Amino acid sequence: MVPIAPSFRDPRLRIAVVSICAYPPDGQLVLPNVTPRNRDVYSSLHGYSSRVHLEPPVLGAQGLGVQHAKLATVLAYLQSGDFDWVVWLDCDSIIMNMQRTIDSIIFQYAQLPQNASHSAPVCGSLEAEGLSGSWYDGWVPDDQQNDALVTIDIDHDGTVKATAPQFGNAFGRMKGSELMLTFGGRVLTGVFDRMEDGGRRLHWDNGAEWIRASSVEPCLQPCREFGPECDAKLDPAVDLLITEEGWGLSSANWIIRRSPWSLDFLAKALHVAHTQLSLFGDQDAIIFKLLNGQALAAAYDVYASPQDLASDPLDTHAVIVPQAEFNAYDALNALTMECDCFVEGDFLVTFPACNSPSGCNDVFNLAASYASDSGMDFSGDRGAWWLRSETTPSS
Repeated sequence: MVPIAPSFRDPRLRIAVVSICAYPPDGQLVLPNVTPRNRDVYSSLHGYSSRVHLEPPVLGAQGLGVQHAKLATVLAYLQSGDFDWVVWLDCDSIIMNMQRTIDSIIFQYAQLPQNASHSAPVCGSLEAEGLSGSWYDGWVPDDQQNDALVTIDIDHDGTVKATAPQFGNAFGRMKGSELMLTFGGRVLTGVFDRMEDGGRRLHWDNGAEWIRASSVEPCLQPCREFGPECDAKLDPAVDLLITEEGWGLSSANWIIRRSPWSLDFLAKALHVAHTQLSLFGDQDAIIFKLLNGQALAAAYDVYASPQDLASDPLDTHAVIVPQAEFNAYDALNALTMECDCFVEGDFLVTFPACNSPSGCNDVFNLAASYASDSGMDFSGDRGAWWLRSETTPSS
């Protein structure tokens, strides 16, 4: 998979950013004032079309409740033929990294698979910097080193795990240029430096040293613009990018391509929610249409193998994207639902079910102020998945 830089832009793509902020006129939430400007500033920066609806009925949703309106409105924009991709963002999702492009998300996760059997680490990532792999423990005698190697692994969410016979397992994260690991309840901090021979040394604050011989491998440069070094192509079979949260596929924020499948999918999902199963909301309908048919087909197939029954029932036109990419939660919801929490550099933060003016307006205003702060530095690859690191919120 070709790594796509957060600022990547394909000017050929016509992209609309759509939201509905049609709150009651006597409501006191600040979102109808905060969200439109947030969307407009972001869209104008990248050449997108901002479409924020403030009053019902909204485009394509005459006679529909708000819980069904998003399906109808996105469908109407796709039917117009004016856009290649439509991005739906709930009104309570505030864009925080103005430099992160929609294009970078689309090209990262709707990318045509590469034929490479082994993917090198991304330049600038912890793997490329030589953190992952085997290290020698300086406290172990030379003749026992091979039996006491420290193995460091990095999980997809940035969690670092160190394993060795002499201490078992230690877990932690990078904090800037330092590694913080917990050994049996004790937190130690390690600082890196490079040796003259190209190897790495890790100094721990208890006096220990871990050493890794030079083993620098080629790394992949992120794709920043089309050219000889960037041949990323979109997979024509991918039409929907969606995230998953604590209670299933999320309808809060998603990205959909204009295609025959997408037009049919949204029309049928709207029919399910508004007519067939009228108690369904938009999330129920999306889950129903993406999963139900395939799951039932496998269950009722008398010739289905155990592998068929255990296979992922998700419609192959959809791709589940890591939640943090465009649906990171505020810290409280992330803690209670055990899902991705917003960290600096993330594209946006969403505040699910935050509808109390007294409890929510302050955080909405704070998020909007953060997003509009011209002093925020999102240069380079800030916000990229290969640099993201999230600490576990504490209660």
